[in-house]
Amino acid sequence: MHTFWLVVGAVVAVAALTGVIYGLRRQRYLKEVRELGWSHDSNPTLAEVSDLGAPPFGMGLRRSIDELVAGTTPGGSSFRVFEYGYTGAGPKYSGRVAAVQLPISLPAVFVCGAGHERVGIALGGQQLVQAADGDLRAIADDAGLVQEVLASAGGTIAAFARAAGRADLSVDGSQLVACGAPKDPDDLKAFLAGLDPVVQALAGSAALAARQVPPSAGSGFYGHPDWQFCGGDDSVLGVYPTSREGYGHRVEDLIRGLRDGIRLDAFTHTWKTDHTVTETDSEGHTHTRTVTDHHSEVVCGFILPFALPSISLNGRRVGEKVRFESTDFNDAFTVRTGNPRFASDVTHPRMMEWLLATRPFSWSVTGSVVDFEVPRHDLLLVDACEEALRGWLGRFPRFVWQDLGLQPPPFLVE
Repeated sequence: MHTFWLVVGAVVAVAALTGVIYGLRRQRYLKEVRELGWSHDSNPTLAEVSDLGAPPFGMGLRRSIDELVAGTTPGGSSFRVFEYGYTGAGPKYSGRVAAVQLPISLPAVFVCGAGHERVGIALGGQQLVQAADGDLRAIADDAGLVQEVLASAGGTIAAFARAAGRADLSVDGSQLVACGAPKDPDDLKAFLAGLDPVVQALAGSAALAARQVPPSAGSGFYGHPDWQFCGGDDSVLGVYPTSREGYGHRVEDLIRGLRDGIRLDAFTHTWKTDHTVTETDSEGHTHTRTVTDHHSEVVCGFILPFALPSISLNGRRVGEKVRFESTDFNDAFTVRTGNPRFASDVTHPRMMEWLLATRPFSWSVTGSVVDFEVPRHDLLLVDACEEALRGWLGRFPRFVWQDLGLQPPPFLVE
């Protein structure tokens, strides 16, 4: 017993000493921050970064910010540095980010090392282009913007990368964003000093000044201003072909969108079932108990503003199997439909070529409801399904729309 209390006392002493050391380090850190003329907020809100919308912002469902330091860089620009993270519906992120004020506001452009790329920058069906300058790559949806960023600031970004160890930058409206900012105040001061020439180079470019755009509001979903995070709405369970077994059905992490009249609902469906377990104890007595099992499925569905004949692509059995003249296509895809003529009309050679090139997730169409089969709830997969649906509908021949008595969609591919 005496030994037990010695161990307990030792544990308590170590914990107390650890707390004292942490407290002293914390106080020294805050003192160094204040001596540099910076402010510190240990409990910031997401409103502090609501002007940022390009990855790592505009991603995930549960977003967090912590340890906000604000002030002026050695070169005189306003800055914010903070811990930022997101989780939910896809890849996670957690890191320290610096945002330095620019005197101009530009479309999103990303500059990184040859072996790195920020997750999510291609969301929204953007056709990205890139250009290289040594070990640097600039990526945006405009070739001219990419070239001008490298021409005006490529040298200063390369110098920053050599000093910081890597380049992971972006222009997000009127902010120069750098991932991987250090926490130590002296290291952070040097990091920010390395960004000052980049700010000056971008601001001094007449070509970039001519490309200015109004700053966009952040806090939504990057590339998808039509998406909203709704949390839960159990009414969608009656719309899509979800499991009906068990009880306690719930919709979680619902993302809803509306674009060109097509509604999106992407979510996780959870429910419970019970089963009885019979057990025998060491004395031979039999007991029964009820065990609750927890289940989930992912739904990525769309509601069209019109009805189509039933058809599936590697999806559910909605009709008879149809084969086509392409062996490669028949090997890769199983098409089932209740209307073979419709399936033949829409699955033309150009459509088959596109499907073989993109290999979309399986889907099924029943009337106006489209449901995709995806392995997880992920923003990148939801985006891919939306683009696949639009790509498929957009490649219907005009005569198909005429036969259906409908106007072709605005995203028709001809």
